[in-house]
Amino acid sequence: MSGNQLIKSVLASVLAAFIIPFLLQRVAGVEIGFTLPVLAIIAVVVLLVTLASAWQPAGTAVTARTARPFSDASEQDDDEGDENDGREIGSVKWFNVSKGFGFITRENGDDVFVHFRNIRGRGHRSLNEGQKVRFSVRESDKGLQAEDVSIVRS
Repeated sequence: MSGNQLIKSVLASVLAAFIIPFLLQRVAGVEIGFTLPVLAIIAVVVLLVTLASAWQPAGTAVTARTARPFSDASEQDDDEGDENDGREIGSVKWFNVSKGFGFITRENGDDVFVHFRNIRGRGHRSLNEGQKVRFSVRESDKGLQAEDVSIVRS
């Protein structure tokens, strides 16, 4: 569970601690006072249930689509086991995450345009400056463009 998920779980637990007593009173007619111990117990129980549902035991198979649908491409399986697949290696010169494009510098020094749709992976795909990548190059009407881009693991 990432830090953001943990923060969201804590906030949801605190919110639930305030909402649950209202719902119990309205729906079931149960009167629960808004004392600090009651709110704390509800928040802890909801937090534990949330954490338990998000926890994955070691060895459990989790796909990128089900576990992290919006994860960064660097965290996804890029299927790059074949080093002799004909693609070349370069490094990311820069990549604008909000616009979804950037440039890769080839080993010969030429810059190649890269669009997020040409990065392997699902969900949100981006690259970090200086990252080593493997890619194919094609000539487009606007110049060289990188395709089938994957991150080189070291």
